[in-house]
Amino acid sequence: MNPTPLFSRPARLLPLAAVLLLLSSCEKELDTYYSEVGPQFPTFSTNALGTASKYATGEVVPFELRFAPQTDPLKEIRIYQKIEPGRDSTLVTTIPYKASFSRIRQADTLVVNYVVPAGANKANVKVDALLVSANGQIKGRNFSFRLAEATPTVRLTAPANVTLPAGAPPAPGDVVRFPVVINEGGINTASSFTATGILYKDIDSLITYVKVGTAAERRFARQRVPVAGTQSGAATTVNVDVALPAGSAGQPVVFRFEAKSRFLSVPPSTRSATATATALTPVAATSLAAPRTATLSYTGTAGGDLAAFDLTTFAPVAATAPVTTKDVAITSTTGNAVRLQALNTTRFVRVATGGAAAYTNATLNSIRQTYQSAATASQVAQFDNVLVGDVIIARLRGLDQYAIFTVTGLNRTSTTDVALTLAIKTL
Repeated sequence: MNPTPLFSRPARLLPLAAVLLLLSSCEKELDTYYSEVGPQFPTFSTNALGTASKYATGEVVPFELRFAPQTDPLKEIRIYQKIEPGRDSTLVTTIPYKASFSRIRQADTLVVNYVVPAGANKANVKVDALLVSANGQIKGRNFSFRLAEATPTVRLTAPANVTLPAGAPPAPGDVVRFPVVINEGGINTASSFTATGILYKDIDSLITYVKVGTAAERRFARQRVPVAGTQSGAATTVNVDVALPAGSAGQPVVFRFEAKSRFLSVPPSTRSATATATALTPVAATSLAAPRTATLSYTGTAGGDLAAFDLTTFAPVAATAPVTTKDVAITSTTGNAVRLQALNTTRFVRVATGGAAAYTNATLNSIRQTYQSAATASQVAQFDNVLVGDVIIARLRGLDQYAIFTVTGLNRTSTTDVALTLAIKTL
């Protein structure tokens, strides 16, 4: 008889009991592993901290903390700061916790108005905001920035004439350029405390004021710095072109330039610096002679002897004459369009708006101002289709000599022949 079957059943049951015992032991260990041990940290959610890379001493920087308590309620919020080259943080303020739940934020919120401390220019400042729970647990958030100079600097260099020759006395309407040097030696960012240059707050705008004679000073113009693009605190030179005010002839005209940077405070304010230019005394505008009439007659296919005119001698120019004398000429009548062209170095600017008034009130200064203020692309050698009523300013042969004329008649006598009448004003 084989005795093995008598002992086989108990032997097979023993492993099953062992498995049950093992599972019971694992369950206990899992419960112990996942159970909470000690109090939990308070929780920060999204925060709106200071985002600028630089602030100035005295600025009020608001930042918002969004948070929630966990196991135990919050006790307080502490604000610390560390100012380079110091190595230790100091307590700025302790704010007792008060429940301020925001349904929009879905968290407790606290707006801290942090006042930027004093320190060396370019010094790095680190700000820490700490949530302190009643159970002693702490959670923190921080941001940092560098200390910048709030007040800009302004300096003027010698002005230059824009619409008249160097050294010539300006008249009302003439444009004078003032180079304004802002934040000389300044930088916009700093990567270290020892970086070369003074770190400045960004320049917001440059305001120009003017005072004529004994009249009160008034704001003349305001411009963003730069006109477009990212604003900066770095050294820059802004060329300010100002037209001398109408009616200022014989009176001292004083321009003052004020650079402004924004300063965070309540209410918002600015910091500024100013520079005043030496007075200018405009002269009276130079009148032009009465209008004179000139007729350009284009005949045949080559133009003939009366198709060109010398504006310096006020005389017609023969076809065989040197082109250097031909300030204005008809050079084509093709396609029912009359082309007016300078065959020498004379150049034209068409008065696009207000031409009739510009012609009636023209002075040497006004037509020179209009020509010189026009874009280079508008100073051309020809117009392909002149019409009655056109008003054109001519700078003669690249010199400081100008004329203004208007087209008063255009008479086509054949498919090629044209008589063009001009009324011309010059000195």
